[in-house]
Amino acid sequence: PTVGDCHNNAPLGPKEGSNLQSVALCEGPHLSETFYVGSLPASFPDPTKATAKQIAAARASNCTVARMNTYMGLNSPIPTRFRPVALFPDPLQYGAGERWIRCDLVYSTGLSIGEMPKPAAQWVGENAGDLSVFNYCTPGVGYSKMPSPTKTSAQSCDSPTKQWVLVARPTVGTIAQKYPGSRSLDSKAASKCKVFKNTYSGGIKDPYSRGWSYIYPMAKGWTEGVRTVSCWVPLKQYINSK
Repeated sequence: PTVGDCHNNAPLGPKEGSNLQSVALCEGPHLSETFYVGSLPASFPDPTKATAKQIAAARASNCTVARMNTYMGLNSPIPTRFRPVALFPDPLQYGAGERWIRCDLVYSTGLSIGEMPKPAAQWVGENAGDLSVFNYCTPGVGYSKMPSPTKTSAQSCDSPTKQWVLVARPTVGTIAQKYPGSRSLDSKAASKCKVFKNTYSGGIKDPYSRGWSYIYPMAKGWTEGVRTVSCWVPLKQYINSK
């Protein structure tokens, strides 16, 4: 793997031959871009046989958001639609002694990932004057008109009265920690996110006049290594606070 390589098919999981992707020209549409290549410990098992905790720990220590943002030259005040993914050697490569971990960045669109039109750093640089084009918005859904915890669609922020914007992703646990249960995470998420109703107090509230919302990882996400909650405020409230 080489830093700066771009790929035109989506990364898969470590048990699905995730590295078997063709290289694409970064100057054209592509789905992922390698921002870091690290080394796995000699004792790391064949990724297809590794535990979820082993995969999550390798991902968390190598494919960080901070490292991804540094690669792109991105210094956004709030989280964006860019996110890191981890890829590992397949069984043949592992058997040949390869022990790398490849960190790619992808761009969330809808419920999946979308194409990036050019090299990520160039794309970011061309929008340095207004990084809000990369902000992560999602519509309010259902009767409550709150962000969906299970189908959080990533959208451009262009509907101030109908969308919520992601403003923070605080950490609520370590990789070694067992799943604490939904009640505990609900409480932690509320505690971490409620401060943003004051940070972004633009005077336009959601239907319940709370002015903030949150999504925390369920058991499956926790097993896969998710240790952050997402904090949201109504988009119009955010815009009016700037």
